[in-house]
Amino acid sequence: MNIFPAGEQRISEVERGRSCRAIVSLPHGESITAGDSVLFAHSFARPGQSPEYVKGGDSVLVVLTDVFDLGTADPASGEPLFQLSWKPLGQDVPPAHQARRSAKHAAHRYG
Repeated sequence: MNIFPAGEQRISEVERGRSCRAIVSLPHGESITAGDSVLFAHSFARPGQSPEYVKGGDSVLVVLTDVFDLGTADPASGEPLFQLSWKPLGQDVPPAHQARRSAKHAAHRYG
């Protein structure tokens, strides 16, 4: 599994299915392929320093559906850049389950 730093906003977008792509750099010699799991973990970045992961911070796990080598390097690190894609989270809930859940919430709210 690969772990990449992410801010709270980014993690929230992935969790809600609003984001299903990322561009990341990989250290030379490491590989990543479709089917691999990727964890985006809450971190802070300071200029000129490596990101620091937040102990007990939020994270989100995705399974990659596509990996594309962009053929270029990150200007800051010199590491190769890749575009990662995954299926949007929360999109594979069966429609019947969604309808029951919506009706249950509506009945609770108004009942």
